[in-house]
Formats: sequence, structure tokens, C-alpha cells
Amino acid sequence: MATRRRVIAALGLGLAAPGAVLGQAARAAGAPGGMAQAQAALPHRVVLPGVGTDGPRPAVRLSFRTPFQGGAIYLEVDHAVMAAARAFGRVSPLSPGPRGVEGFVGFGVADPPGPAVLEVTATDAVGGTFRFSEPITVRATQWTWDDIWLPPPDPNAPPPEGPPLEPEQPRLDALYATVTPRQWQLPFIIPIELGGEVWVSGYFGEQRSFNGGPRTGHHGGTDIAAPAGTPVRSTNHGTVVLSELTLVRGNLVVVDHGGGVLSCYGHLSQRSVEVGQAVRRGDVVGRVGSTGLSSGPHLHWELAVAGVLVDGLRWLDGTQGF
Repeated sequence: MATRRRVIAALGLGLAAPGAVLGQAARAAGAPGGMAQAQAALPHRVVLPGVGTDGPRPAVRLSFRTPFQGGAIYLEVDHAVMAAARAFGRVSPLSPGPRGVEGFVGFGVADPPGPAVLEVTATDAVGGTFRFSEPITVRATQWTWDDIWLPPPDPNAPPPEGPPLEPEQPRLDALYATVTPRQWQLPFIIPIELGGEVWVSGYFGEQRSFNGGPRTGHHGGTDIAAPAGTPVRSTNHGTVVLSELTLVRGNLVVVDHGGGVLSCYGHLSQRSVEVGQAVRRGDVVGRVGSTGLSSGPHLHWELAVAGVLVDGLRWLDGTQGF
């Protein structure tokens, strides 16, 4: 590592004792032309751009600079021990990595398309603070739409046991806002491999009409139709932070991958994990079902970054640079 001390030594400048140099300067000041000689005898400040007091300064690298609405950027800050990124008033945490710190910045469905700035604040090993302003351009996403018809409640169904379930969204919002130590490792995987009887039945961000109503909102995840009982696998390493029956998403599992990244698996017929359990990428967390607000067997898969829901399918095909 090129430290300032090593560069100075390589230039042959040396490190003189301040007292000795100042003494020489004082004696030179009384001689003819003494002031000029005194100034020449004083230590010189050497400016070395890109070299810090204990190594090179942090450097920012982005996976790409044109994210879609609902997309994400993979951000690396080399030679930093801490860093965070800010866009549209939201802060995205970064976690230790092989060359410094790294993590993801998510962009919501409502983030305005057009030029924007990604601000990065980083701290190096000796406590120096560095700030970067990285230009980006958010691209507009053309959202799909769908008309969904849900059957009316069965009048002959037995009454539910226990008190009515409360909507799970406030609890999910609180979980998605938490930041724990990083566990994820690239790459992320799809929870169910596509093909044959397995296909994408609902895209992230699509606008929906229920039973003939207006098309509103944006779907918060990806729906994958599959036969009932199909294994559902964790998209990455993490810890289970929720596993229970919920009102809308039915049997639901949420995995915290650390660094502000969490995934959600809904409408399961069966949950295979418990809260606090560690899972690895590819481990089975449940099986496909049609519990909760559902019109047929499928998986509802959500991915959140620092509280922002993003399109999980874009994390699989390399179009975001990771």
C-alpha cells in the first residue's frame, strides 16, 4: 500500500527533526540574504493527490448508473471501513467487503425518472471522511397491468378459530427498515426455477384491478405460479425473522439477509422454518400454496433494500451489473 511516509521516502525527501530545521533557519536569518535562506531551510509540504496519511483514499464504484424504477445499484467503496449512500432522501447502509464496503441502493416505483445524484459518505481506516456525488439517471419502467377476480367468501365455511388476523403490512414495514450484519453473498437465486408448470404469473410493480375495480397501486413482489407443494427456496443466506399465518399473504416467511436486504415468501401451504433459524441460499423455507388473499397456488416473492421494495427478477439476469 502506498502510504504518504513511503512515498516521501521514495522521493528522497526524508523526515527532518523539526527542532533542528528551525534552528538552522534561525541562524540563517542573521546572515546576508538570511530571510530567503531561512525560508529555504524550512520544511516543505508535499501534496500527493490520491495518497492518504495511511494509504490510498476511498474510491467509489457503481455496477451501473441508469437504474430502472424498482431497480437497484450494487455499490462498492474501496479502502473504506464505513460508508453509506443517499438517494431521494433515503439512506442505504453498506457492509464490509473484500476491498472495503459494499451493498445495494434500491429505487422505488415512485422515484421520479431522470437525472439524479447518489451521494456517498465514506470513512477510511484513520478516521478521514470523504464525500462523493455520483451522477445517475433513473429510467422509467413500463408497468404491466392485470385484472384479478377473487371468488366470494364461502358461506358454508366454518368460522375461523381465534381472533381475526391483523394486516401484516405495518410489521413488514418495520422489518424491512432494520439493518443487521451482512450475511448475503452474490449471487441471489430465484426461489423456484422457472419452466414447465412454473411460470411468472404476476410481475413486480404491475397495477391491478380486483373484481372489476380500478387499476391502482403497484404490486410489491413477483408472483410465481407453481403446483401446490412445490419447494420454495431462500434466495440467499440469512436468518428467519417472521414465520406465521398472516391476513393477506397467508402463510408467510421473511428472511433477513443482513445489510438492509430482506426477502418475503407468501401464500405458502406449509412453512418449513422457524423464527431465529439460520438458512443458506437454496434451503427450503416452505411449499407453494394458496393461503391468504390468493386466487390459486403460487408464490408471492418480495425483495426489499433499506425499506424499498425492488424487482427481484432484475437481480437474476445481470441487467443491473451484478
